[in-house]
Order: sequence, then C-alpha cells, then structure tokens
Amino acid sequence: MYICGCGGSDYVTGDRLREGGDCYDPLMIHADAKRVNAACLSLSSMSSMFDQYKAPDIIQACMRPCTPDALPVMGKIPGINGAFISCGHNCWGILWGPISGKSMSELIVDGYSNCIDLKSFNPSRYMKKNSNKRGRKKGIESVGEQW
Repeated sequence: MYICGCGGSDYVTGDRLREGGDCYDPLMIHADAKRVNAACLSLSSMSSMFDQYKAPDIIQACMRPCTPDALPVMGKIPGINGAFISCGHNCWGILWGPISGKSMSELIVDGYSNCIDLKSFNPSRYMKKNSNKRGRKKGIESVGEQW
C-alpha cells in the first residue's frame, strides 16, 4: 500500500536550500513521524485489509516545487525573446504534464494557448511593477529605501 500527501510540509526558501543548509541534500528531508503514523492509523480504520496496523516498510519525504500563490508558472518569460517557462505544479506535476505540454506547445507555435487560459499562471505576476526603481512597497505605500 502506498500513502502519499500526509501534509505538514515545511515552506523552505533561501539559505536552507543552498549548500550547507538543512535542506540542501534530499537525504536531509525527513517525514514527520507523527503525521505518517496518523495517516496509517486512519487508513487502517477504513479498511478490513488493515485489521492489524503495522508500521510502513519505507517512509520517505521530498521537496515539492510550490509557488507562493500555489499556482503554476506557465508562459512567456518577460524581457527574454523566445523564452518560455512551465514549472511550480506542486505535487500535481505528473497530472498537469499532458495539459501543460499541450498549452505550452500551443503558446510557442501559435502565440497563445487555445486549450486553457494561461492568464492566471503568467510569470510576470512575480515581477515588480516598477522594475526601474529600488525599494519595497506595502500595498501601494512605499516603505524602505526608494532611489
């Protein structure tokens, strides 16, 4: 039996992913034993196949590519002629593969995707609106250094 998606994922950024960080090597990623046990107990309570709960033979955890808004990034890369991207599908990458491939091939060949609307997945949603200015904003209010 294979159980996937026990949850409790840690959002990892920056130095934790770089060499020397606690998530640099995939072997450093460990499953939360409490969540694994809860998932196994829950499954055993739903099926007579698991009358006798026993610990899993193999327990693994992994990193998943997930964007801050949980939507994939798909489309033309702004400012780079002929460059496209399709990534960040989280744990749904395999399921999204066929439609992602089809929509991206349409975009590359025809200039637009006919099978799905890629507007919500546009890579430019992560780009600063005023890329010629340095600084930070909180909503529309400027905070921090402004040059």
